[in-house]
Amino acid sequence: MTKEKSCGAVIFRKHQNKYQFVLVQQKYGLHFGFPKGHVELNESEKMTAYREVKEETGLEVEILDDFKEKTRYYPKPGVVKDVVYFLARADSIKIQKQEEEIADAVWVDASKVLSKLTFKTDRKVFKLLSKKANIII
Repeated sequence: MTKEKSCGAVIFRKHQNKYQFVLVQQKYGLHFGFPKGHVELNESEKMTAYREVKEETGLEVEILDDFKEKTRYYPKPGVVKDVVYFLARADSIKIQKQEEEIADAVWVDASKVLSKLTFKTDRKVFKLLSKKANIII
C-alpha cells in the first residue's frame, strides 16, 4: 500500500455577522473541497498548509493551533491518503485562484458549505472543526 500525506486548511472569515468559508473547485474532477496539497521534503504540516493555501487561493491566513482534524481515504487502488486540516482565519479576503489547478475559489456562507462540499470526509472535517470553534453552521 502506497501512503500519501497532504495538509490544508478550512479557512473562515466573519462578514456582516455571518461566517463564510473558502471552497476550491479542482480543475480535474471539478469537486469542491478545501485547499490542500502534498507535504514536501522537510516541511511541517503547518508549513504545508500555509503554502498550499497561498498557492491555491492567494490568501494570507492565521492557523489556529488548537483546531486540527485528520481524515483518511483511498483515492485509488493500493493508495491510502491522510489529510491534515487546520482551521484558519483569513487575514486577507481577496481570492486569487491558482490557474493551473483550481477552476474556482469562492467564499461561501457557513449555512451552504455542507451542500457544496463534494466528499463526505470533507463534510465531517467541516462539522468537527466548526463545532470545536463554536461556529454555528
